[in-house]
Amino acid sequence: MRITQEADYAIRIACLLAERDQTLDANTIAEACCITQRFALKILRKMVLGDLVCSFKGANGGYRLGRDPKDITLKDIIELIDGEITISRCLSEDHVCSKTGENKGACFVHRVFNVINRDVVKKLEKVTLAALVDPDVSVEDITKNF
Repeated sequence: MRITQEADYAIRIACLLAERDQTLDANTIAEACCITQRFALKILRKMVLGDLVCSFKGANGGYRLGRDPKDITLKDIIELIDGEITISRCLSEDHVCSKTGENKGACFVHRVFNVINRDVVKKLEKVTLAALVDPDVSVEDITKNF
């Protein structure tokens, strides 16, 4: 599994919106996150469709978080942009194991990957946007609950 550049920017956009706690236009967001406005708009559209961000039209329009930062996790953002988190293609629903066919549970490697994947997902669920933007929270504070 590799978090895409798009998901990475979505995390940065969400952090910016959480830090500023106000409605920001796409140009301001793009400049603050060092991405093109076109790419920012593409990401923001997905975030609006996924109910992570609200959009407002008009002269004073723009974007702001759709939920409290403490209710948004890294898992939420990554899965919204990249889809289901899987460390191996064998964990995907539609993948048929070349070794065991439909019975993925018979494959020892699949079972090991499954445990690791669940651990990664649980850790991403524990990291909230609120923690990421809190200047008093350290990496150690975030990861001690892992």
